[in-house]
Amino acid sequence: MLSSPSAQAVLPGYKLAPPTEADANAALQRVFGAERAAERWALACRTAGIAAGRAGTADQLGRVVEALAQQGGATAVVARSLEIRLRTYARLAARTAGGAQ
Repeated sequence: MLSSPSAQAVLPGYKLAPPTEADANAALQRVFGAERAAERWALACRTAGIAAGRAGTADQLGRVVEALAQQGGATAVVARSLEIRLRTYARLAARTAGGAQ
């Protein structure tokens, strides 16, 4: 099952939810279409040692994104975009938790 952000996970003041496996798949589908995106995601999941549909934490999603980057080409570009989103969310969440906005 794909993960979805809870209302509590949305950062106050930023209206930004954490990236999910569904977001990653949607990004791949926009570039490659459904079938090729699913193949690339499945390969990345196998490489990362995580079952497709089970990248429910930021750490797990990050590991799959790293494996996507190893595929090169347009897949690596999508992976970089996802990596930026993961890092942005993590840094904003840390900043928000620290009381600064």
